[in-house]
Amino acid sequence: MNLETTKKAYNEIFKAMKKHKDICVFDIESLEINSRLHLFGLELKEKYGLNIDEKSVRSFDWVECGEHCYIGWFGDKYSRKVSWSDDGKQPKDEQLVIFKFPTGAYIFGEDYPIDLFQKFFLELQSFSPDYSDSHNHCLYFNINKAKDVFNSFNGLLKKYYEINNEDAKQRRIKKMKDELSKLETV
Repeated sequence: MNLETTKKAYNEIFKAMKKHKDICVFDIESLEINSRLHLFGLELKEKYGLNIDEKSVRSFDWVECGEHCYIGWFGDKYSRKVSWSDDGKQPKDEQLVIFKFPTGAYIFGEDYPIDLFQKFFLELQSFSPDYSDSHNHCLYFNINKAKDVFNSFNGLLKKYYEINNEDAKQRRIKKMKDELSKLETV
């Protein structure tokens, strides 16, 4: 169902509910909020081309799209800013798609594979974020041009997890050989 068809359906539903509100046992106001959230999710999907589950949207100003991906409004009006902007620029009341990795390379394992994380982060940066916070490993994309990076993100993350699976074995083998070598020389 598309955005316009869904809007019409909700209008019909709420018109009927309000007409019969004296016998209605539902919290109409709550249902209206949920319908607006659903419509917002459809807008993210249809207007901006984001491959998102439109029924999972639970907020108008901060949407969690997975462990590392968010959609949110930034600027003074929303009391949100880029914490440590690489170039000092700050958004002014902009809706942004954010990719955050506060633990850096730990997303790929406790041995903190910095080189692998850097390759992953650089590939995300190749989508040309509008704002960057390299210190905190965060990238911010204006929603109007975030479609490609948003829709590519899960596949990209999966690719690097798979690379890491093999690399992690090799790193572990090297670490064990180094430890064995130390033991043999003692």
